[in-house]
Amino acid sequence: MPILPPYAQVVGGSLQAVGLVMGAYGLAQLLLRIPLGIWLDYLGSRKPFIFLGFILDGAASLGLIFSDSTAMLFLSVFIAGMAASMWVAFTVLFANYFPLRQAGRSMGLIFFGTRFSQAVTTYAGGAIAERWGWAGPFYAGAVLSLLGLLLTLRIPERRPEKSSSVSLKNFLLLGRNPKLLTVSALAILLQFAIASTTSGFTPIYAQRIGASKEELGILLFAFMGATMLASLLAGMYARRPQSERAVIFAGYLLVTGSLLPIPLVSRLGILYALQVVNGIGVGLVFPLLFGLAIQPVPVEQQGTAMGFFQSIYAIGMSLGPFISGVVGAHLGLPSVFILSGILCLLAAFISWKKIWLS
Repeated sequence: MPILPPYAQVVGGSLQAVGLVMGAYGLAQLLLRIPLGIWLDYLGSRKPFIFLGFILDGAASLGLIFSDSTAMLFLSVFIAGMAASMWVAFTVLFANYFPLRQAGRSMGLIFFGTRFSQAVTTYAGGAIAERWGWAGPFYAGAVLSLLGLLLTLRIPERRPEKSSSVSLKNFLLLGRNPKLLTVSALAILLQFAIASTTSGFTPIYAQRIGASKEELGILLFAFMGATMLASLLAGMYARRPQSERAVIFAGYLLVTGSLLPIPLVSRLGILYALQVVNGIGVGLVFPLLFGLAIQPVPVEQQGTAMGFFQSIYAIGMSLGPFISGVVGAHLGLPSVFILSGILCLLAAFISWKKIWLS
């Protein structure tokens, strides 16, 4: 991730090209996650989809290696988004290892594992690119996909059972659940900010103030490391509805406070510090939103609920980079961070007013 946005600018030549390429990741998930969630509940099995995810991830890495145009980059990142859609299967399978009342804790643990690996590999990605060039991290990604494919064979899963409750009517009823809609809307705003800044234009801003390829890895490492630790804490300490609401509210305020000052930053050390604050905020919010997304639905519909939730928040992942690319091209790069900061402030207000649980 720290290499892809500037790499896209090298290939595509503009901020709009970067926004288009980065938006492909969210677009694939927007299109796939709802039908994937329904299919998961129908089949009752999650493991084959995780296996498929690693195959797609490997294909995306190989595509990025040989991309020589914006169109090819778009296609490769779209395939990476297809792979990321299998996160629906990951989260539902992992949550089923725990009692439903511990959904927040289970999501905190899986986010800790995910962010730990991302923290290590994003730093390594910057170092690899510094030594072996832009394509180096994509070769590493292909190797990691193969290792993941082999590890998938050892995932334990109960014997699959088809769900009898999968229907268009039940899906429409699920999509009208007010709690699910609230957490989905909040996740849209957070993903808009992450995809636009941390995964999108923050590395480009860092380059403008003098960051090397390796320092881009450190930049995202600071975010991922903070997110990793905050995710673990969120699952441990947010045990009651009121505490969950307070933690989510505080998380959005931290993200807001980390984004609005960026246009004033001229030193990498300060940008690193803001990324740490950003990571803490995201780490507090995301696991709890995931847990809240599946709490109001029965177990046999959790795949559909998670697919709905992740597909809806992919709207932010897709539109965030695209809209921010257009805004940045017309109003300048600083406007990207101001826009995302304002949206996260709005999310803080919504979370305090609308999150409630029985």
